[in-house]
Amino acid sequence: MTNDTMQGFMFTDMDIRGVHLRLDQGVKALLEQQDYPAPVARLLAEMLIVACLLSANLKLRGHLSVQIRGAGPLKWVMAECRQLSDDPEQPFRVKGMAQVDDTIGSHASLAEMVADGRLIITIEPDQGQRYQGIVMVDQATFSECIESYFYQSEQLPTHIQLVSTDDGAAGFMLQRLPQTMSDESQADLDWELIHALASTLTEHELAQLPANQVLHRLFHDQQVKVFTPRPVLQQCDCSRERCGAAIVGLGRLAVDEILEEQEAIIIDCHFCNGHYAFDKVDCYVLLEQDVMAAETITAVH
Repeated sequence: MTNDTMQGFMFTDMDIRGVHLRLDQGVKALLEQQDYPAPVARLLAEMLIVACLLSANLKLRGHLSVQIRGAGPLKWVMAECRQLSDDPEQPFRVKGMAQVDDTIGSHASLAEMVADGRLIITIEPDQGQRYQGIVMVDQATFSECIESYFYQSEQLPTHIQLVSTDDGAAGFMLQRLPQTMSDESQADLDWELIHALASTLTEHELAQLPANQVLHRLFHDQQVKVFTPRPVLQQCDCSRERCGAAIVGLGRLAVDEILEEQEAIIIDCHFCNGHYAFDKVDCYVLLEQDVMAAETITAVH
């Protein structure tokens, strides 16, 4: 049984929604592929959680990435969540990586790692316009940075709690929705109550308890509608086919120049350490197939 499950919920009589996520196996599998310093590993795990939470909250079908670009020893770190189907049985797929250019101490803070960093959230729906929001990394913790992002860009009060341990990671998110109720003062009181209750959740409870126990522990006196849980899978989307398409995209001249200098074109995936090798025969078969496909399309038209 996997603990990597996303659970969405909303309050039936309040303009508030939320998401709970456990990502144990996925985080461990991803971090085992790389040898990141402990603070970088924790940050990447938290970013994976946030990418999933935001995707679920937006009901996004497409890609959502969370990036930090910094001027410190941690130059770049990115987590991506991909939702390919509205089918609740189909998993959210996540991947992530980091670029570390200098030594990072085992207790380095977020500010020490990224210096004058920027938090970049990019939303790429399968249908619709691409959106990108950018804010400074000027808070002490990553969860506070996300709350600040929503306050600045969306003006939506948001509560984020994240925890990362050696056994995995978990996250809990609440967000006040654009008001539909007529009584604004009551909506303010509702948010204050739910936010206060959520703030009593301990890191240990978040890291160890399943979603149903967390929701009962916090909101047993409220009316909560729970949606169908969704599995989450740590999975890179690289493939030999995609790498082959990239080679074709280089064009015949560039491929010829590369193969004059080396026996094969090697493509390494920095997300999963996948290794794809294309010798001269492989490359020219790909190029010839592309030419034949183009001629077929021209003939049809």
